[in-house]
Amino acid sequence: MKKAYLYVRVSTDEQAEKGYSLRHQEERLRHYCQLNNIEVVALFTEDHSAKTFERPAFKLMLAQMKKNRASANLLLFLKWDRFSRNAGDAYGMISQLNRLGIEPQGIEQPLDLNVPENKMMLAFYLAAPEVENDRRSLNTIAGMRKAMKEGRHANLAPRGYKNIRDENNMPSIVPGKDAEIIKWAFAEIAAGTSTVMDVWRQSRAKGLKVSKSQMFNLLRNTYYAGRIFIPAYKDEPATYVDGRHEPLVSNHLFNQVQDILNGRKRKGPAKNIAREELPLRGFLTCRKCGSNISGSASRGNGGRYYYYHCSRGCNERFKADEANSIFVNELEKIQANEQSINLFEAVIKDYAKQSNRQKLDNTKSMQEEIEKHRVRINNAQQMMVDGDLSAAEYREIKYRYEAEIEKLEAKQAEIKQVDANLTEYVSNTAQLLRNLPQYYADAALPVKQKLIGSLLAEKLVFEKTAFRTIQLNEVVSLICRTGRPSEGTKKKGSTKNVEPSNMVPGTGIEPAHPCEWQILSLLRLPIPPPGQRITH
Repeated sequence: MKKAYLYVRVSTDEQAEKGYSLRHQEERLRHYCQLNNIEVVALFTEDHSAKTFERPAFKLMLAQMKKNRASANLLLFLKWDRFSRNAGDAYGMISQLNRLGIEPQGIEQPLDLNVPENKMMLAFYLAAPEVENDRRSLNTIAGMRKAMKEGRHANLAPRGYKNIRDENNMPSIVPGKDAEIIKWAFAEIAAGTSTVMDVWRQSRAKGLKVSKSQMFNLLRNTYYAGRIFIPAYKDEPATYVDGRHEPLVSNHLFNQVQDILNGRKRKGPAKNIAREELPLRGFLTCRKCGSNISGSASRGNGGRYYYYHCSRGCNERFKADEANSIFVNELEKIQANEQSINLFEAVIKDYAKQSNRQKLDNTKSMQEEIEKHRVRINNAQQMMVDGDLSAAEYREIKYRYEAEIEKLEAKQAEIKQVDANLTEYVSNTAQLLRNLPQYYADAALPVKQKLIGSLLAEKLVFEKTAFRTIQLNEVVSLICRTGRPSEGTKKKGSTKNVEPSNMVPGTGIEPAHPCEWQILSLLRLPIPPPGQRITH
C-alpha cells in the first residue's frame, strides 16, 4: 500500500486573486488518496512564498521525512506551482526527495518521470509559475514607480501617517495619530535645546514607538517635508518629486534639522541677548580676577548708558563706548602686508589645484558608495515584493540607506561648493585684511563678533584707558603687521624696512618655503613632502 505526505500551500495574494484556499487543496488531496487507496501519513499546510524552499512547514516536513525514511513513498500536492516557483531549486529538491525514496507528484498535473519525454512537461510546469512571478514582480515595480512619480505613496505609510484610499480609490496617506509627536520632534531638534537621544526618549514617553536607529532614520525621511524619493532603476537616475500628501514639517525646518544632524549647524539657547552697544561682550577678561567680562545698560540722566563689568561681581566696570572706540583704534594699527597677502592668495589657490585630483577621487568614491546603497535598497524592495521581507523590515533598510545617501550627496555638494567659491573667499579675505577697520565699523553685530573671534588668539584685558597687548591669531600675524598708523609720505616710504623678519617672505623669484609651510600648517592644510615645491 502506498503512503503519502500531503502538502498544501497558498500565499495571501493568491488567495485574494485566484481563490486558492488551503481547505480546498486539502479536500482534493484527501479525495484523491481515498480513490487510489493511498494512506495519508501527515498533512503540512503553508502560507508562504514558493520562491525558495526556506519555508517553515516544508522544512519541518523534510526533517520528518529524513528521520522516518520508510514512513512514506509519495509527496502529493495539487499542482507543481504549489511545490515550487523556482525551476532550478525544484530540480534539486526532486533529486533530494528521490534519494529519500519519495516521489513528488501533482495530482492535477500527473507526470511519470521515468518516461524521459515527461521531463519536458515538468520543465514547463516549473518554469511557468517562475515566469509568472517575474512578470508580476516587474509589473509591481513599474506600478510602484509610476505611483511615486505621480507623487503618491505606494508602500506602507511612514510613522505619523496612515494609509487610505482617495476619492478615486487610489492609495494615499494622511497624517495619523503620531503626526503631532513627529512635528514636535523636528521643532525640538531645530531649536537646538535637546539632543536626538533626548528627543527620542521624550517622543517614546509621548507614545511614539521607535528604536534609536529608527529615530535617526525618521528625522532623515523627506516624506515629512512633502518630498518622495524615487531610487535609481536601470537607466533612470534617482530623483525627488513633490508628494501629494500633506507634509508634517516645512522644507526650511527639515533642512535645519539636516544641518544639525550633519554637524554643520549647532544651535543652542542664547545666554545673553546680543546688543549692538556691546560687541566685545564674550571677548573680555577681568584684569583683577580673570573672570569673563559681561555687559549691561544703566539708566541715568534721562538715558541708557552701557558698561562692561565683571561677571563674578568684583568692582571692575568701564564704559562700553570708550572700550569699543579704543578697540577700533587698535584695529587701525593692524596694517596689511601686501607681500604676505599675495603669498596667502597664491598658496591657497595652488593648494586647491593640487588637491583637485584627490577631490575627484573622493567624489568618485562617494558616488560608488551611493550606487551601492541604491542597489541595496532596490534589492530589499525586490525581496519585499517577493514576500521574503516584511514591509517594516524593508522600510527600516530603506530609511537607513537613504540617510547614508543623503550624507554622501551633501558631502559631494560641499566639495563642489567650496571649489566654486574658493577664489571669491580668498579674494574677500584679502580685501578684508586690507580694509579691516572700515569693514569692522560697517559690519552688523554678528559679523563683528565673528570677526573679533577670528582675529584674536586670546581674550582682551582692558586696563584704565587701553587694552593690554593684543595677541592676534597666528595666520593674521603672518599676513599683517601691527604698529602705529602710517602718517605722511616719509613714514609710508619707510615701511619696507620695519617688517618683522619672521612675518614676510624672503626676496627672490620664489617666496621662502618656511613661510609657505607655516601658512599651510596654520590653515591645517597638508604640507608638501620634502623636495616638492609650491608653484605660483
